[in-house]
Amino acid sequence: MKITARADYAILAIFELAQHPETIRVQARELAKSQEIPLRFLEQILIQLKKAGMVESVRGAAGGYKLACPAREISLARIMEAVEGDVTLLDSRVKPSCVLYKVWQEIEQEFVERLGSITVEDLVRRKIRDEGVLVYHI
Repeated sequence: MKITARADYAILAIFELAQHPETIRVQARELAKSQEIPLRFLEQILIQLKKAGMVESVRGAAGGYKLACPAREISLARIMEAVEGDVTLLDSRVKPSCVLYKVWQEIEQEFVERLGSITVEDLVRRKIRDEGVLVYHI
């Protein structure tokens, strides 16, 4: 399995929004620039994230995007599912009778559980810890 650019960019966009105070809206152009995501691609991703209830948007000069729920409630699995559908390792080529089927199934389950256990808040905390950065929200 390969993590797609769409999933990677979706996680980065949510991560960027999580680093801003709840009252601040960030324009798609700013998100694209700060995370080096092609703007047109990001706009498509933001639509999917909005449909999934993870971001809110406001139009206009003072508009932009913000998280629709706390970063602690948004897991990597939830983001990936919003933009890619079900996260799966199993392919239709692998038949349930195949010796590999159960192995892949176990690995898939562990992978999805791990993705579900990591939140965007965890990513922000990692960045703060790794970079020794203090973030103040006033």
